[in-house]
Amino acid sequence: MTKVIVYVRVSSKEQAEEGFSIEAQLKFLRQYAADKNLEISKEFVEVESAKRAGRTAFNEMVSFLHRQKQVKTILCEKTDRLYRNFTDYVALDIDQQDLTIILAKESETLNKDSRSHQKLVHGLKVLLAKNYIDNLKEETSKGMLEKARQGEFPHKAPTGYTNNLQTHRIDIDREKATLIRKTFEMYASGNHSLDDIRDIMAKEGLTTPSGKKLGKSRIDWLLKNPLYYGYFRWNGELYKGIHEPIISKELYDRVQAQFAGLNRPKYRTHDFDYAGLLTCSKCGCAITAEIKKGKYVYYHCTGAKGNCESVYVNQDKLEEKFDKIIKRITISDSRLEWFKQGLLESHQDEKTYHNATLEKLEKELHQLQDWTDKAYQDKLKGVITQEYWLKVSNDWSSRQATILETIQRHQNANRNYFGTGVQLLELSNKAYDLFKVRKPHEKRDLLNKVLSNCKLDGEEVDFTYRKPFDIIAEGFNRSNWRPQGTIPRGGPLPVGEAVL
Repeated sequence: MTKVIVYVRVSSKEQAEEGFSIEAQLKFLRQYAADKNLEISKEFVEVESAKRAGRTAFNEMVSFLHRQKQVKTILCEKTDRLYRNFTDYVALDIDQQDLTIILAKESETLNKDSRSHQKLVHGLKVLLAKNYIDNLKEETSKGMLEKARQGEFPHKAPTGYTNNLQTHRIDIDREKATLIRKTFEMYASGNHSLDDIRDIMAKEGLTTPSGKKLGKSRIDWLLKNPLYYGYFRWNGELYKGIHEPIISKELYDRVQAQFAGLNRPKYRTHDFDYAGLLTCSKCGCAITAEIKKGKYVYYHCTGAKGNCESVYVNQDKLEEKFDKIIKRITISDSRLEWFKQGLLESHQDEKTYHNATLEKLEKELHQLQDWTDKAYQDKLKGVITQEYWLKVSNDWSSRQATILETIQRHQNANRNYFGTGVQLLELSNKAYDLFKVRKPHEKRDLLNKVLSNCKLDGEEVDFTYRKPFDIIAEGFNRSNWRPQGTIPRGGPLPVGEAVL
């Protein structure tokens, strides 16, 4: 009888308190183990947000797997219950740790002998689970952006202001505001350095909450912050705020003029193809480029940590290296269709989950509206007081607004799930052609999407493929590479065939 450990998770403490899915997951997995003649050695139950790596029960499970060798099989309901970020995915490397992962609801078992196509689809599902979390963050970010457009500062109040919990805006801290204004005036005079100002203002009370001097970088940030004259930056854009300014625009401009006089701008005269992409494998310094004899581009270590024995490498040789690297993860049109089909099948389970959640939310929304309508009629009849009507209607209205926002996030996540996976596959399909025709900065962008930890070791490039491109590259080097499930028009591919 195979021994397994069980892992179940809900994404919030509220779900656990409501009995949303912990009990259901355990019941399902225990029955699954009994039906499949599996012996459960230990159960790990997680009740935390999946937005952060390093979850408690997950870490305990990883530690348990490392401590003993008798149990190497994990039984879980489905992919997004086991891990929803890349840190967790790497922690359970089935190849390096000789693990077996059983995803019961997906009827899938993964281990080091699984086909590359199966691993690729599995990796994509992890990637898309992370995309779902990112999408929820994006929806929250949209709300913050709308607040910024209305002139409300959408963040914690900086020194000199306080957050008003009633109006959800920022108000002037009169005591600190005086110190802020003096800080600007001192630097604008040109008679004080940043070090002088931090020392002087610390004695007058401009300190951290613990009473320590503000750091020099903090003073620099403060003096360059447009919030103090009535504007603020959000996501790289400048917005006119509705808060009360502490200084005038004229004083702010004089301070910026002082900074400009101390800092000469630096200009790059050349846009080298692979500038900023590589580091030296010997000393860890950046790899820079220069032109020799007016036309030949060579890359070499900056030697910032002292004399380095690295060699100069011609750009043409680097081009050949990157050419081969990109070619390894380029999939053919026929394989693209294979993978799309596999992704579409995996999408059905995620879609079912979102649809079930939407149905529950819409039911609650209608219930709240029914309660509101009935309470209004009771108010008109004098059954309930005006005060009570206002209290319950406001509570229900607030809950309805929250539900509508949640519904919108789930609908967006449902639409984006499949599309994101297809975009990744299509990038892999077109990667080589794009690389050959792109401009220098576009080549760097493409390589950064595909590779990480690029190092120059002599004339060789040491690198790591980002997920899921590492699985694609691995597949082309395995003799059993052939996607499962469906066969494209024209019949099956010969075993071991690479790019078509």
